[in-house]
Amino acid sequence: MGTNPDGFDRFDDFLKEWSRRDFMRRMGSAAAFTAFMAGGMEFLAACANAGQGQPTAQVSPKEGGHLTEGNFSDVKQLSPYLISDTASAQVVGLMFDGLLGAKANGDLIPMLATEVPKAAADGLTYTFKLRKDLKWSDGRPLTSDDVLFTYQLHWDPKYKAVNSPRRGDITEFVDSISAPDPQTFVMKTKKVYAPTLIKFAQQAFGVVPKHVLGSVAPEAINTHDFNRAPTVSNGVFKFVKWDTGQQVVLARNDNYWGGKSHLDQYVIKVLPDQTTVANQLKTGEIDFGPIGEPFVDDVKAHADVVDVVTFDVAIFDFYAYQLDPSKPGGKLFADNKVRQALFYALNREQMVKSLYFNLATVATGPVPPVHTWAYNKDAKPKYSFDKKKAEDLLDAAGWKKGASGIREKDGVPFKFEVITNAGNKVREGIVQVFQQQWADIGVQCTPKPIQFTELVRQIQNIRTFDMFMVGFSWGQDPDQSDLWHSRNTAPGGFNGGMYKSPTVDKILDDAVSTLDQNKRKQLYFQLQDAINEEAPAPILTFRKGIFGVNKRVKGLTGGDRGLGTYTQFGNRPWMKDTFVADGK
Repeated sequence: MGTNPDGFDRFDDFLKEWSRRDFMRRMGSAAAFTAFMAGGMEFLAACANAGQGQPTAQVSPKEGGHLTEGNFSDVKQLSPYLISDTASAQVVGLMFDGLLGAKANGDLIPMLATEVPKAAADGLTYTFKLRKDLKWSDGRPLTSDDVLFTYQLHWDPKYKAVNSPRRGDITEFVDSISAPDPQTFVMKTKKVYAPTLIKFAQQAFGVVPKHVLGSVAPEAINTHDFNRAPTVSNGVFKFVKWDTGQQVVLARNDNYWGGKSHLDQYVIKVLPDQTTVANQLKTGEIDFGPIGEPFVDDVKAHADVVDVVTFDVAIFDFYAYQLDPSKPGGKLFADNKVRQALFYALNREQMVKSLYFNLATVATGPVPPVHTWAYNKDAKPKYSFDKKKAEDLLDAAGWKKGASGIREKDGVPFKFEVITNAGNKVREGIVQVFQQQWADIGVQCTPKPIQFTELVRQIQNIRTFDMFMVGFSWGQDPDQSDLWHSRNTAPGGFNGGMYKSPTVDKILDDAVSTLDQNKRKQLYFQLQDAINEEAPAPILTFRKGIFGVNKRVKGLTGGDRGLGTYTQFGNRPWMKDTFVADGK
């Protein structure tokens, strides 16, 4: 592993302080399960388990009652056209359907549309037929005019002021949108675009009401009351209230196209940290919620109350360098050998063992293993823990240790801040590891935990950080343009580190411009090597989905539409059929 046993021993001593019991007792654990989500809540790729806990018993559905979901991050807002974080997506997905959805394994399914369309003979045109008699929760008809209006918010130049994080991709690839009749919506791409349906037809493009928002000036959309208290919805639930920092309350939508929910009410309870989520799963105060890695064994010990469900997901944790040359961080990290050096200095195997409790794996590159045909376990260069190599690279780049032990170049000390979401003790622990291990090679890193909503604003719009550490959730298709393509450095885009590479742009564009999977595979192998070499945002680990489900809840796990790889966040096709066995 490392070449300096003293440095490794100090790290090992630090990690011993993070024993499972001490970690839970002293630190707790909180914050967003992932920082924000990719291109449209279109989660996918072979679900290793749609419910690894107890199988759902065959019980006749009970009408009535409520289900309480616990989470350790408050929502940011409640409108589909602005969603960029998983906490918001989970709530928005209960209120607004898109044209399509996904099964747990990522297969597309129709939602507001009657079927999953195929491209026309030109390879460019997709025609969606809407279900008959669709209604909003207020009883008004839902027609293709609503669908067209929704897509205009993301695509039409007159709505450029709307802060949609999907604008970069949809304006790049979509040539036209139209609603030729009340039941038909047509989308035409500029060229063949392989992930069209995955990227542009799922819940990230949840349909919103033209009769409510159509008369609102584009510049006023971002701050409209609808974003906090949507007056109508088309999903299985409708909005009741949002008590910021405490809860979001939803009620059954009796006009839902798929039939009324068995539940009267759905409550999303905002809890202070992962410790509280785990404790309230054990006591039955909440019915459903994500479990932090340090708490899994403790929750499993209460199998009489709660099932623990685990499955592979298309999620990774990573940190990103500031690459805007006009910013202080951009000057520090301009040389990719410097970026590589910092990555070599990290012992990720120990992080997986002691911070993730072996419920994650060391990442090999940017493509997660669940994207099976595009994943390359042998992507290069590989970054194993190598302190000497890290120091040699920094020396070669001109960063020499000064009298203080901190490296300097041209009189500038190698010092910077790392922001992450406050309260997520796994992530805060990782950043503390950064601080200690980079100090061992003469680099001074100062952790700066900030509130989750501020972190998202920093990444997508403000961008004054030196470095950030978060997670990212991918959809069914291995296209990663959201994070790496230069067009997504635009305000609201996810490429907040301002990474720009003509080579990577071309690889990404070529890979989505063909339907030949073998050609796409070759290109995604090139992408993984290119991102590994340039190291603009080193990928630390691939994650697992871990949830607790109270035994009174039925119909949430199991089957192809149950909780799984691509249904854990915005797209939740199980919700109409979920019920509570006690009817309470």
